[in-house]
Amino acid sequence: MDRVAELRADYKLLGEALAEAEGSAAAAIARERRLIGEVLDRLTGSEEVTLVDELAAKRSESGASRPSARRNKSG
Repeated sequence: MDRVAELRADYKLLGEALAEAEGSAAAAIARERRLIGEVLDRLTGSEEVTLVDELAAKRSESGASRPSARRNKSG
């Protein structure tokens, strides 16, 4: 397996891990994934941004995950 194929495989695995991660783990995965993406862009000359990258960026912009609000039931 060549270096580009290895990086693409790592990038894909990190994307799958990002879907499952929360909080600081998600931030660390997104950071590593972004670095791999930048290396891949330099190696392949690609200008494309994948949907996964856009979603990861939106997730990191939204901040830490928060529990859903619950109503206090009177009772």
